[in-house]
Amino acid sequence: MANLAASTFKARTLPLHINITHTPPVLADDGTGSVASTDPGFVGTSTLVPSTFTTGSYGWKGSKRFTVELDNPEGGEKEKVHVILTLNATVIGSKDAEEGDGEGEAGAAEAGDEPPEGEAAKETKDAMEQ
Repeated sequence: MANLAASTFKARTLPLHINITHTPPVLADDGTGSVASTDPGFVGTSTLVPSTFTTGSYGWKGSKRFTVELDNPEGGEKEKVHVILTLNATVIGSKDAEEGDGEGEAGAAEAGDEPPEGEAAKETKDAMEQ
């Protein structure tokens, strides 16, 4: 169970950065993750920012619009489809955490409309501008 108030969570946490790819993750022999310098299946990136949801829970949210190319079985030009990806990562037990002064943000159309408070705010703003 989360013990932090929503306002404390938002002040202390940093954004999460997501890579969207067709390429499955590769693990090195020693069990540590390996990231290739080039990813042939790379589609895009997204940043999830700290957020308080209208349910009273908190976590991270983000959305990203991007284009995915679909293979053409006849070998011709690839077909492109436009996609919007919306992600919510809720901290388990945060709905029952002590009440803070965090405000709900479900009305925000895109992540980052209301940046978090505290020290994480600058990093979140910088990440969203990239």
